[in-house]
Amino acid sequence: MTKHKQEQEIAIRVTLVGAVWDALLGLAKIVAGYFSQSQALIADGIHSLSDLVTDVFVYFASANSRQGPDENHPYGHLRFETLTTVFLGMVLTIVALSIAYESITAPASQAQLTWYGLAALIATIVIKEAIFHYTKKAGDKIGSKMLIANAWHSRSDALSSIAVLIGLIGVYFGYPWADMVASIVVALLIGKMAIIMVWENLAELVDTAPDPKLIAQIKATANSLKHVMAPHDVRARSMAGKIYLDMHIHVPSHASVSEGHYLGDLVAYTIKQAHSQVQDVMVHIDTDEKIQTDSFAHPSGKPPHLKLPARHQIVADLGFLLRQHSAYVDVKNTRLHYLDNHLELEIIAYTDKTPEGADLTKTTAGILQDLQTTHYIHKATVLWTFPS
Repeated sequence: MTKHKQEQEIAIRVTLVGAVWDALLGLAKIVAGYFSQSQALIADGIHSLSDLVTDVFVYFASANSRQGPDENHPYGHLRFETLTTVFLGMVLTIVALSIAYESITAPASQAQLTWYGLAALIATIVIKEAIFHYTKKAGDKIGSKMLIANAWHSRSDALSSIAVLIGLIGVYFGYPWADMVASIVVALLIGKMAIIMVWENLAELVDTAPDPKLIAQIKATANSLKHVMAPHDVRARSMAGKIYLDMHIHVPSHASVSEGHYLGDLVAYTIKQAHSQVQDVMVHIDTDEKIQTDSFAHPSGKPPHLKLPARHQIVADLGFLLRQHSAYVDVKNTRLHYLDNHLELEIIAYTDKTPEGADLTKTTAGILQDLQTTHYIHKATVLWTFPS
C-alpha cells in the first residue's frame, strides 16, 4: 500500500468516527434540550449536527486530496485539502459570531437544570474533547492541516457545550448573565483560532514561503554532504503541510553527468529522510566555478557559458578538425566541460586502433595541434583507452 493510500485511509476513518459521534451527540442534546426547555441546549445540539456538514466536506477532501499526481494535477491534489481547511476556518468564524450574537441578544434563560440535560452536556464535553485529540493526533501523523482544523472544530463544540453548562448552572444559582459571559469567552477563543487557520492556509494558496528556520535547516542538511557545496536559490511551497522544494547545489566542475545526477539524488533523498514534511525536491546542478560568479548579474541576461557552442556544433567541428585521426578518435563521445565562460574537452582515443608502431606522445601532440584553430576551446586533454 502506498503512503498516499495509507494517509487517505487514516483521514477517512478518523472523519467517519467523528461524524457518527456528531450525529449521536447532536440528537441527544436536542432531545434533552426539548425536555429541559433549554433553547441554549437545543441550539448546541443543532451546532453538533451542523458539524456533519463539515465532516462531509472533510470526507470528500480526504478521499481526493491524497491521490497521486495526474495529467491535470502534476503536483498532486493536496490543494483540495488546503481549500477545505479555509472553508472550515470560515465555518468556525461563523460559529464564533453566532455564539457571541445569540449570547448577547438572547433573553434571560428560563431553562431548567435537569439530569439528562447535564448528562448530555458532560458527555459532549468528554467525547468531543476525546475526538479532538484523536483527530489532531491523526492530522499530526499524516501532516494534514485539514484534519487538525476539523479537530479544532470538534473542540469548538466541546467549548460551546461548556458555555451552555456554565449558563445553566448560573441560571440555577440565580446568575442569568453567567451564560452570556461564558458564551462570549468561548466565541473569542473559537474566533481567534479560526482567523489564524484561514490566514495560514490562504498564505499557502498564494505560495508563501515556509518558515525561514526550516529552510535554513534544509540548506544545512544539503551542505553537510561531501562534494555538495553552497546550496542556494532555494524556493519552497507548501501544500496541506507538505513542502515542495527547488534548490541549486554546486558540485565539482569536472563531475560527469551521471555523478551530478547521483549527487542530486543523494541531496533529495537525504533532505526527505531528515525532514519528513518535505514531499519532493527538485535539484539543479551548478559547477563549483560558478560560486565566484553567482552573485553577479549578467548585463545581457545570458550567462557566459550559454554563449559557447552546443554539443552538436562542437562535434561537427571536431569531426572536421580531427579527420586525420578519425580511425582512433571517438569524436561522438567527447566529454565537454562548460566552466562558466570557457570550454574544456576530453578527447577519447583508442590505442588498439592506432597505426602499428605509432608513438602515442606524438599522436597526442598532433591531435592537440589540430585543435588550436578553434577559439572556444580553452583546454583539451586526450584520454587514451587501452584494450582490456
